[in-house]
Amino acid sequence: MAPRLIITGSTGYIGARLAATARERRFDVVEFGRGSGAKWRIGDEPAVSDLEGAAAVIHLAHSWATEPQAAEENNINISGTVKLAEAARAAGVPHFVFSSSTSSRREALNVYGRTKFRIEQHLTASSAAPIVRIARIGLVYGGPRVAMYGLMAKLAGLSPLLPMIGLSRKVQPIHLDEVAAGLLALATREDLQPQTFVLAHEKPISFAAWLGILRRSQGKGKLHFIPIPLGFALFACRMTRLVPLIPTVDPERVLGLAGAAPMESAESLRLLGLNPADPTMALTREFAQTDQEESHGEAKALLQYLGITPTPVQLQRLDEGLRREGLSPLGLSPRLIRNPRLLAFFEPPADHTQHRLARALYLADLASEPERYSAKKSGLFGAVLAIAGDVLLFPLRALLAGRYR
Repeated sequence: MAPRLIITGSTGYIGARLAATARERRFDVVEFGRGSGAKWRIGDEPAVSDLEGAAAVIHLAHSWATEPQAAEENNINISGTVKLAEAARAAGVPHFVFSSSTSSRREALNVYGRTKFRIEQHLTASSAAPIVRIARIGLVYGGPRVAMYGLMAKLAGLSPLLPMIGLSRKVQPIHLDEVAAGLLALATREDLQPQTFVLAHEKPISFAAWLGILRRSQGKGKLHFIPIPLGFALFACRMTRLVPLIPTVDPERVLGLAGAAPMESAESLRLLGLNPADPTMALTREFAQTDQEESHGEAKALLQYLGITPTPVQLQRLDEGLRREGLSPLGLSPRLIRNPRLLAFFEPPADHTQHRLARALYLADLASEPERYSAKKSGLFGAVLAIAGDVLLFPLRALLAGRYR
């Protein structure tokens, strides 16, 4: 019978990968949360029947709705975590893994770090202490470009000149897959004593070096920085909530970075059998694979826009042509890749032959040429409809065509 593993916060960046990894390893994963079978939210009293028979509980959920300075008895992140841990021990669950952070400090600048520290204190003083294992997690990267990792990758890739704070602060990157492996080890290993473990690279690097790695891994040049004071950065965070079309930055993230300090992780990594990868190598490989997948998706969308059901031969021809002409990837949005007909709004006028999208569509037409000439012609009615569509769409195309030039 597969061991039963309960995960809270399974829809988050780390939680989703952890749940998927656990299932790959043949665990019977039970997800606690609003979108899961167990209708539980942090702060709720868990049903004993939902906990009984579990090999472990891994607690990743965190409520951001709690008032920053809420008293401990009113902070559901504190009371809710202790309640869940004590219920797990009462139900006979042998291990309770709490996901903390390397920002967990009594004097942390951000509320998140101080709250995590208070939770750790309450857990170790609770009746659940004998089953508690605390995982202080470093700067997580890899996998889907979401959460803090996605924001940093986007900022590093936007421009060679980046205003930033905390450039000399030391950070400890660790890959998402390594975090999942570490959490599963904490949940299942019987030879580990209840204590605090640090899941982070043992060799800290400066935040400036980390951003440089993110940029170079995307195949872009050197990154130059404009150091800015913390007060200005916090003001800019507030402005991102008001200005559309730019990433929103939570001040908590900025304060967490401003107060970052490395933690000793070598012993934890040794005990858990983890050997974190070099971030440069891991990210270069990941970005290259992602770009290849995006390029394939773009080639498929271009052919579908031309009314062609792509064949493997056509896709290969077009992929090679786009790479040869320096058009891969084009940077089509996921929405356009899923709905190729929307490309009609971005196709440039016929005389814009050097437009990147126009060149890509020309290559798509060439890649499908043998099959297209053997296909049935659309006839006069189809030609009239095509011309009418071009006339009606011309104003929009003139406005939007610059998006992919």
